[in-house]
Amino acid sequence: MLYELYEYAIKNHLAARPGFKPKHVKAYVCLSVHGEFLCIDPGPEDTTICPDMGSMAQGATKCNVLVEKRLIPLSNEKPQKHSFYMEALKEAAAKIPLAAVLGAVLADQSKVERINQSLDEQKIKPGDIIGFKVDGIPLETLVDDWWPEFLEKQNAGRKSDNKKRCFITGKMETPLSTVPKIAGLRAVGGHSSGDAIVCFDKDAFCSYGLKKAENVSIGEDSIVAVNAALTELIQNAKNLAGAKWVHWYKEPLSSEEVDSLGEMFGGPVTEEEDEEDTAVSAARADVQADRLIESHRTGEQASALNDNIYYIMPISGAGGRIMIRGWQQGSYEELQKAMNTWWEDLALCVPSGGGMLRRPPIGKINYRLLKVQNSGKSVSDRMRDELSGLEPRLIFAILNQNPLPDAVAARALQYIRSKLLDKDNADQGREPIPDPVSCQILKAWIIRKDRLYQQGGTTMQETCNPDYPEVAYQCGRMMAVYAAIQTKAMGKNLGAGVIQRYYTSASTTPALVFGRLSQLCQHHLAKIDSRGTVVYYENLLSEISQKIGTEIPVTLNLRQQAEFSLGYYQQRAAMFQKNTDKTNKEEQ
Repeated sequence: MLYELYEYAIKNHLAARPGFKPKHVKAYVCLSVHGEFLCIDPGPEDTTICPDMGSMAQGATKCNVLVEKRLIPLSNEKPQKHSFYMEALKEAAAKIPLAAVLGAVLADQSKVERINQSLDEQKIKPGDIIGFKVDGIPLETLVDDWWPEFLEKQNAGRKSDNKKRCFITGKMETPLSTVPKIAGLRAVGGHSSGDAIVCFDKDAFCSYGLKKAENVSIGEDSIVAVNAALTELIQNAKNLAGAKWVHWYKEPLSSEEVDSLGEMFGGPVTEEEDEEDTAVSAARADVQADRLIESHRTGEQASALNDNIYYIMPISGAGGRIMIRGWQQGSYEELQKAMNTWWEDLALCVPSGGGMLRRPPIGKINYRLLKVQNSGKSVSDRMRDELSGLEPRLIFAILNQNPLPDAVAARALQYIRSKLLDKDNADQGREPIPDPVSCQILKAWIIRKDRLYQQGGTTMQETCNPDYPEVAYQCGRMMAVYAAIQTKAMGKNLGAGVIQRYYTSASTTPALVFGRLSQLCQHHLAKIDSRGTVVYYENLLSEISQKIGTEIPVTLNLRQQAEFSLGYYQQRAAMFQKNTDKTNKEEQ
């Protein structure tokens, strides 16, 4: 794993030459050549290659030079590090005249106060990384002739001749006693000062008289490359259920190749974003097809795919250490097949019946798996607290084409019921719609179980299937017809209809309520003026009754409840599509 990260850094030019490190500069303090403070410039979005002391900066006496945390050059909070910074500037002035300008400014307390005041106004924190520009030139860009010599002097007497084989690269290198830390995991339990990927701080973890990281000998250049790779990957990783899901590929993807993992992860959503996007999904068909994925069906597979490899690794912070919560690697070709299967399993018609729903990213799926409650917490916090154990099982089941956990179906059903029973979400004059994304989850859950445990037989389809053999599915279809008949009869005066009153009991104990629903149906049919409409519904009810047979189940298990919800959803979509087609034909 560490070597793959090392290779990623080398191939993508993330690992700077020894003594340098890519950093995110929060802001630049701009000075004139005469030492006047001009302004504060925001740092670039991309990383900047900066001089770096490596593990020496982790101690109490030394720090990085020119690009460092604000508190070190602009305060005496860490006096030893501040003194080292100022002494380094004096040495640099011999080869970098502009460094003398910076040294003079930092020695003037009145100018330092003005700079700190301006940084406070820009909300630059003491722990944020800052740099300095003199006459518009970032000083870290001028150190090529000075820094390597200065760094070698600092390392004198520190490097040992006792070289060992590096655990990452296999080369003979002087091992570090403490590896540098990585930032970016604060949102998932990481420490504000960063987290270490290799850490030995307990006697129980040490052996043969070795101390700290010497137990796993790692050279400084190697760990700098690994940290550079992780830093970039963490920045691009999605925060899902309390973990950063880091992923990358052995070889860079071409413009024709698809980052299926990135598409699957998507991003976390707020409640408002989810509702807005769901409304768009339910109103339009958005059939997505990738040429690369389609090539698996047609047999047109590029040979390069056979050599590429994907890596996926969820990580979080734990007490200043990086916790690796999972790991998987495999061929890019197999990944594409697995993702193609996943998208096909999720495929489901829109509620209007005229197309397919969008592919939901994991963030939208997670939203449906939260408990139905208003705890006052943010969505991301709730996902972290409730889904941290379920999330890895779900994602790795997708990647390995395995059945989804039963908890996924149970939680999706809870979400459907909560939305159907919510009067605020009811559309006046239209029967309620089961949540489309939740129905996609249920469909994928059923299909994957059937794929593993059954051979042949009828599978759940994207659209309504009158010949689906399970009684629970047919009961769901009948429930949709009952709701449509009531809506047709009552119109906008519907109020709390049969769905709000009976859906929960009908989807769990149908035999107890379907008799009452049948009586209400006859009452509503009598109120419909159009004889043709009445005949249409009567024929539909007769067809579904024949599929159900003479006995309605007393109780429905988890799978049957999922089939009931899909039967309701797909039958409603089929009726809506029929009405839309009829209206369009009349207009033409």
